[in-house]
Amino acid sequence: MKKEFNTFYKDKRFFIPILTILLFEAILQTGIYSPFLKKNSYAANVNRITNHILNKQTEFDPDILIVGTSVAYQGLSVKILNEKVHSTGLKIQSIAIPGSEVIVQHQVISKSLPKFKKVKLIIYVGEVLIPWVSQTDLSLPTLSMISEFNRIDAIKRAYNYDYDVRAEDIFYILSRSIAYRRDFREFVLDPNKRLKHLKKMKKEPNLNPWDYENSYNEKISSYNVKTIEECKAKTSQENADPIPISSNAEHKIALFKTCALAGVTSTESKQTDKTNLYFKRLSQLFSEFQKRGIKTINVFAPYSTLMNNLGGKERVELWTKELEKIQGKENTIVVDMQNILPNKNNGDYYYDIVHLNMYGMEKFSEALGDYLNKNIRTLIP
Repeated sequence: MKKEFNTFYKDKRFFIPILTILLFEAILQTGIYSPFLKKNSYAANVNRITNHILNKQTEFDPDILIVGTSVAYQGLSVKILNEKVHSTGLKIQSIAIPGSEVIVQHQVISKSLPKFKKVKLIIYVGEVLIPWVSQTDLSLPTLSMISEFNRIDAIKRAYNYDYDVRAEDIFYILSRSIAYRRDFREFVLDPNKRLKHLKKMKKEPNLNPWDYENSYNEKISSYNVKTIEECKAKTSQENADPIPISSNAEHKIALFKTCALAGVTSTESKQTDKTNLYFKRLSQLFSEFQKRGIKTINVFAPYSTLMNNLGGKERVELWTKELEKIQGKENTIVVDMQNILPNKNNGDYYYDIVHLNMYGMEKFSEALGDYLNKNIRTLIP
């Protein structure tokens, strides 16, 4: 038996596949595949955004950094904000990441902030609803994004953030061949689509210092909805009505998804185990700013009037109370801009019920720019 066992392990047919797999994994660990990731996938987005602003640092080294999710990514124009504060000589950059939980933002900050030596102010764009939906499982989008940075830090941080870390989560974070397996499959099935995108990116590079400027002109008002239920009914796949001229299939799907999500979102506004978990995580992110002596202001972006029952002053009050615990009462600044857009024709300013379109982005950016101009000497002495 021992002889057969030794013969098996000395057989080249055993070693060659294993060595091939290990070599493939080693190549992936170099990051060589990152540029080939599917356009707008979570991993592709977090890589593109972070790398772009870091690569532009020599020509655009920010004094103010925006941190947040897609609400900040789509809702704020870095171009408009910089035009607003131009006279101060300060530069504003955004490192907001669509779909990012706090742990993802922490990973991004850990990579970028040490290189941005001039940053004096963080604009943290919070989503007022998020603390009540905190999760303990690591979702696939979160795993795909945190694993694009220091992977040992990602694992440690997942435990520090009180996630229920499973063995398969650790394998996903550590192994590129596991993390990219779905992406490989799509690439092999349709390589031309991926290569065309890469060719276009090379031919038409983004020359702006910032990664993104919202150009969506689609709006909720195209569907003339007054309630969440009406929104779901008019944008569901079962609805065979023609798509409005000012909308498209992609917009209709996005609107349905956000309305469906709002329909099942808790209206609770009191402190819960989930809110405690969220603010514990947020405190770890904010500690990165505090240890560098960087001031933070907390901004709430505009939400559609369809979401009026989900915002509420009680939730903002809890946010303020928890932020004061994290930052100290004297250092806590909350700028609530949830209601800065007019109630009349409110749907004209939103792509869906969570995200602004380009018209809403302009209004929000101008309002925040005015606030910064008015208070800049207090914010950055």
